[in-house]
Amino acid sequence: MADLNDPLKDSYIGKVGDALTPYTAELTAKGFDPASRVTQLTGAGELIESAGKLRKAAEKAASDAIKNEQMVRDQFYTLASSTVSLVEGLLGKNHELPVKLRSLRADLIGNQNPGGKPAPTPPAK
Repeated sequence: MADLNDPLKDSYIGKVGDALTPYTAELTAKGFDPASRVTQLTGAGELIESAGKLRKAAEKAASDAIKNEQMVRDQFYTLASSTVSLVEGLLGKNHELPVKLRSLRADLIGNQNPGGKPAPTPPAK
């Protein structure tokens, strides 16, 4: 079954249930009543469809959360940058505080690629 994609697996599940139905009496005579299994397999489509809708809703919620996170980050980054510009305008470019504030971003940028080497891969969670 590993070679079937999801829609084909869905089809397979229902087809197994459908194929068992005409052989219910023969299977019951051999000690296996397939009625419950047939009901489960033929009803699986609705459950799978419902699970798919839940997954899609979760993906949309995750996508919306990522967009919101990025928007909030961008807003505060803009606020931080404009604060540096404001302080620079108030105290002058050569004052100790604006020099320090400007160096913060430069230090962070430099730490992304120390010594010209690629950044280390983050540890697996």
